[in-house]
Amino acid sequence: MSLVYLETSHFSIRQWKPEDAENLWMIMANPQVHQFTGDKPWSRERTTKYIQLMLEKDFRTLEVFHGACVLKCNFEIIGFTGLNPYLPQQPELEWQFGVPYWGKGYATEIGKAVIEAAFTFTNIERIFGMVNPQNKASMRVMEKIGMTCLGLQVFRGEEDMFYKIERW
Repeated sequence: MSLVYLETSHFSIRQWKPEDAENLWMIMANPQVHQFTGDKPWSRERTTKYIQLMLEKDFRTLEVFHGACVLKCNFEIIGFTGLNPYLPQQPELEWQFGVPYWGKGYATEIGKAVIEAAFTFTNIERIFGMVNPQNKASMRVMEKIGMTCLGLQVFRGEEDMFYKIERW
């Protein structure tokens, strides 16, 4: 049984399993998923290596993690979410979902839940979000989940719109 990091009304956010590779690959192989990330579609090999790396890291806290977003109604994986290292006690919130799941409020639901759980169960002081400024939908989500826009800043060699939320 996989470790469940958190749950929402529609989702379980859980640790990856090796058998998730095919479902994740079908999402991450779509070029549209990466249109604002600067990444390329994932190969099956890259997807398998990603899941192996996540299992090797064996995340046990919400301070830094990547988990599968699984719909409770049908156990379908829609993508992933997580907190990536950025600054000490100040991670970056990330999510990537398959195209069929865009525009359904899932990023808002999951983003709020990750923030609430991180501030409740860890010593995280603040959480950042970085968004390609052309990705208007993700910018709206950042605002809906309570993040404040800090304007354009350079991140990983690209200009991104930065957001943050402070521990309440």
